[in-house]
Amino acid sequence: MRRFPAAAAALLSLLAADALSADEYEIVVEQSNIHFSVDVMAVSKITGKFMKYDVALQAGDKPDLSRARALAVIDVASVDTGNDSWDAKLRKPDWFDAGRYPTIRFESAKVRRVGDRWEALGRLTIHGVTKEITLPFKFVGRFDGPQPDEHIGIHATLKFDRRNYGMAWADNVDAKVVGNIVTVEITILAKRVARSAPRKK
Repeated sequence: MRRFPAAAAALLSLLAADALSADEYEIVVEQSNIHFSVDVMAVSKITGKFMKYDVALQAGDKPDLSRARALAVIDVASVDTGNDSWDAKLRKPDWFDAGRYPTIRFESAKVRRVGDRWEALGRLTIHGVTKEITLPFKFVGRFDGPQPDEHIGIHATLKFDRRNYGMAWADNVDAKVVGNIVTVEITILAKRVARSAPRKK
């Protein structure tokens, strides 16, 4: 995995705009991944991952993480299915159209706890279409207290209908055998890079 340099300006903008007392984290790319899968002919699956992306995280200034922030930017052209022919095809206008829509972006607006899980509410932009979504996730590690962990783990699964993001591909013969529901599996290891002042109660 490689960092996505084009995301740097957006990440810095997020952090500068929310200069609260907040621990800041960056991803450990060697131990993080973003995978996707979709049914093919209802009996098989195509799986893939993105090789270039970046994620910025802030714990926020409250122990309940209600003011935590997250921004993820993915380089669409870095798609990797393990098949060069499919990768080249997916970058073209008939599929992801990476030239016109070079990034996938998620920016959270709110984080809340629901039982033993968490939810990030925010805006997901794919293929030039932005929608409000709820991203359920679990995390391993401790944000709060006098000695918060240096590393945290975040694990999330998202399912969406590709047609809702302008990817119906009605004139694409190959796409007729591809399912509509896409499953995304996200695993992030993040390291604290800036330490906050004591948080507000």
